[in-house]
Amino acid sequence: MAETAAGLRRTDMAGYILTGGKSRRMHGQDKLFLDYQGEAFCDHIRRALGSFPVVYLSAAPDGQKRYASLGLPVVADVLPGLGPMGGIYSGLLSCREPWLFVAACDMPLIRRETVDRVTDAYLEEGDGDRVTVVRSGDRVHPLFGIYPRTAVPLMEEMIREGNYRMRDFIARSEARVLSLEKDSPVGVNINTEEEYQRLR
Repeated sequence: MAETAAGLRRTDMAGYILTGGKSRRMHGQDKLFLDYQGEAFCDHIRRALGSFPVVYLSAAPDGQKRYASLGLPVVADVLPGLGPMGGIYSGLLSCREPWLFVAACDMPLIRRETVDRVTDAYLEEGDGDRVTVVRSGDRVHPLFGIYPRTAVPLMEEMIREGNYRMRDFIARSEARVLSLEKDSPVGVNINTEEEYQRLR
């Protein structure tokens, strides 16, 4: 039976951290382990997702061994090599919770208040079948928001088409887009060595 939003609670959701692929632009450094203010990126993001009963880590098939020290349950990609869509798809298939609050591993500045704000808006809206992501300034952020299990059929359709672009998925799913402040920390993504040095 498909999950619906009827009676949806925060405890029906889980946090879900997407790892950063091969980190080529970081010269192979794993972004989860990068230091910011004395803590790894992973610790900052896990704390931001602290409202949820469990936080999962999305990873490549070797992730169980690679991330064992983090103490998080690891969800291995069922279809490796598809980027963020493959990671989210794997989580929606594998996690017990029917709703995932997704955050990318390159967003160490996100805060629990922002996560709670998006979650509260989702619960108040009552339409748990819709993907909900955020916009800061003129940028939409597909890798910060809530994905319901009901998104799986469209993901499977796009995967069959060979289209793994999250922006296309957001458009085709008619996702709800919540506007945040232009200077929201959600808009700070660390993808290169230069960006990391500026952050530090």
